[in-house]
Amino acid sequence: MKHIQATVKLLSGLSLGLMLQTAWAGNITDIKVTSLTDSKKIVKIKFDRDVVEPKGFVTGTPPTIALDFGQTGINLAQQDFQYNDSLLGKILAAESNGRARLAIDLRSNSEYYTERKGDEIWVYITSKNAIPNITESVKTTATNTSTIKNNNASSQLSSNNSDDIGHSGVGIDFKKGNGGRGEVTLNLPTPNTRFNVQKNNDRLIITLPDTSINAAEQKKLDVTTFGTPVRFVNLTRNNAQTQLEIVTSGPWSYQNKLENGRQVFHILPQSNIAQAGLIKKNQNFKGTRVTLDFQDVEVRTILQILAKESGMNIVASDSVRGNMTISLKDVPWDQALQLVMDSRNLDKRQNGNIIKIAPREELIAQEKEELTNAKELENLGPLLSQSFQLKYKSVEEFKTVLDIKTGSSNSGDTKSILSARGSALIDPATNTLIINDVSSVIKKMQALVEELDVPSQQVMVEARIVSATTNFGRELGVRWFGQHTSSSTKPSTGIGSAIPSSNTTTTGNNAWAGPMGFSNSPSVNLGVQAATSSIAIVRQTLSGALGLELSAAESEGKTKTISSPRVLTQNGKKAEIKSGTEVPYQEASSSGATSVSFKEAVLGLTVTPRITPDGNIIMDLDVTNDSVDSTCTASEPCIKTNNLNSTVMVENGGTIIVGGIYKQDLNNATSKVPLLGDIPVLGNLFKYQKKVDNQEELLIFITPRIMSATGSNLRY
Repeated sequence: MKHIQATVKLLSGLSLGLMLQTAWAGNITDIKVTSLTDSKKIVKIKFDRDVVEPKGFVTGTPPTIALDFGQTGINLAQQDFQYNDSLLGKILAAESNGRARLAIDLRSNSEYYTERKGDEIWVYITSKNAIPNITESVKTTATNTSTIKNNNASSQLSSNNSDDIGHSGVGIDFKKGNGGRGEVTLNLPTPNTRFNVQKNNDRLIITLPDTSINAAEQKKLDVTTFGTPVRFVNLTRNNAQTQLEIVTSGPWSYQNKLENGRQVFHILPQSNIAQAGLIKKNQNFKGTRVTLDFQDVEVRTILQILAKESGMNIVASDSVRGNMTISLKDVPWDQALQLVMDSRNLDKRQNGNIIKIAPREELIAQEKEELTNAKELENLGPLLSQSFQLKYKSVEEFKTVLDIKTGSSNSGDTKSILSARGSALIDPATNTLIINDVSSVIKKMQALVEELDVPSQQVMVEARIVSATTNFGRELGVRWFGQHTSSSTKPSTGIGSAIPSSNTTTTGNNAWAGPMGFSNSPSVNLGVQAATSSIAIVRQTLSGALGLELSAAESEGKTKTISSPRVLTQNGKKAEIKSGTEVPYQEASSSGATSVSFKEAVLGLTVTPRITPDGNIIMDLDVTNDSVDSTCTASEPCIKTNNLNSTVMVENGGTIIVGGIYKQDLNNATSKVPLLGDIPVLGNLFKYQKKVDNQEELLIFITPRIMSATGSNLRY
């Protein structure tokens, strides 16, 4: 009996555990891919709670990694993730019978292992051509195996290969190379695919004119965290051609090489010249090793010995004099020569196998004289004339940038790129710059034109001005009247604001001029101005009359106005858009004459955008939303002004609230008859009450978009 009870308790505990597990099952909420190198990837699977270790197996050709997560659901925006990568094909997600399955299609045989990282499961995938030393216990080889049957047809996920219909074969990858360089790999459909390379200040643009990719192959890689000159890598489709844009920051240069049938673009960082000048470089000496041991010997003799040991021709100036003591053992001859020059303040100039040794001041003086003579000869040389037709810059703007003086020589102006004899002319009709100067200046100008005359990106700036108004008002009042008369008439009582009248003195909807024909005003008048409704009771007795009228008014209104000006402009260019009216008014002068002047009441947007190297947008904003105040009684029109002037930075495509105004007007007023109005309950018949609650709210939203920023996002 005890064994049966123990068994029942055990089964109850297991059932409760399964129920709790089912109740607390988590969901897969996100899948991200991180690229370490071409042959190493990390698939990051994020859970909202209750992370489950997967059970995996491999099937298919090319191999597919199938990972099963028990008691797990799928809460993803999409269940099909496409990657145009040398190792990773696509990731499919499916859910059935309380479990989730991820199928990771590979393009080559690889190894993988899984590891839990907080609320994520990381799947490390490594190509078999570059397998690291993996010591983790959870490790599986993704190779071709026998087909694994599964009776649940709904969870079967088909594999993917690189020959899918619609794939162009174009793909990109990124990795960090030696020396802080960024390496962007471009997969081409064929090794002979034609492409064009254009280098701008902050980006490298590669265009494939005869190749088009599909929407799934478009990518945007954010590689800022790698610490290289590369910030973003964008692969986009532009009509019938494909464009690869490498966005950079800081000084850089590039090299492109064909490696393993793929084009690799090496983005190399350039050192800061100011800092490099302060750092003394370590010299690498590779000469034949010599041993010197002399005491108080002439420097010229030591130089002669070093010339014989090295096989070089060393020529010493006549000003090289003095003796020195030296003791060196087994050192390179060029290092020994450097020590001798440093100790005697000497320097060298080498041309082929001839080394000239002289005091440092003497060599510097000779070089200055040579440079001065060369400059004089250059200035005396013939003047050349060359025209530059600008494509994207305005010739007036280009002249301002280069500080060119037009129409005459510069007369030695050191701020101008032109020489003292040079001059520049502009032709705005053809947007042409004409330079007349020496050959060296012409070459400088040509390099500057190539660097500065580049197309600017365009920015669409949209402002949304939302104005919401809520109005509420309530008024309640009374009017009393009493009259005594000695005439005998038939008593009558009237109720309503339009009592029927048989008297010819009745004045419309006036209850007081009803069948009694009263002409006097109420004795107590606490009524509502322009009441929307009223109730009047008039009682006539044999000798008099008593009347009461309750009047009330209540108003409620809601208003919402959305204004959305938008403007397109180039990077760094000011743009302005206005829409509204000009209100005319009479203006008098001191002589008494009058003239018509105008005031603007417009909705306007003035913006100057600047695109940063990391893809954000800095904007100088001036937003105006004015309207005419119809309640103003001044001689000149009154303008209700809503204006914002600010400088903000927003990410591309992001929306930011740059300003807002909230205004609330509360008003509670009471008018009453002294003493009588203070009586509880009955005092309300001797009161006039007014309540007003007006609310106004103004919000300004700004959304900038770089027009060339397209493509799907894959964050690295």
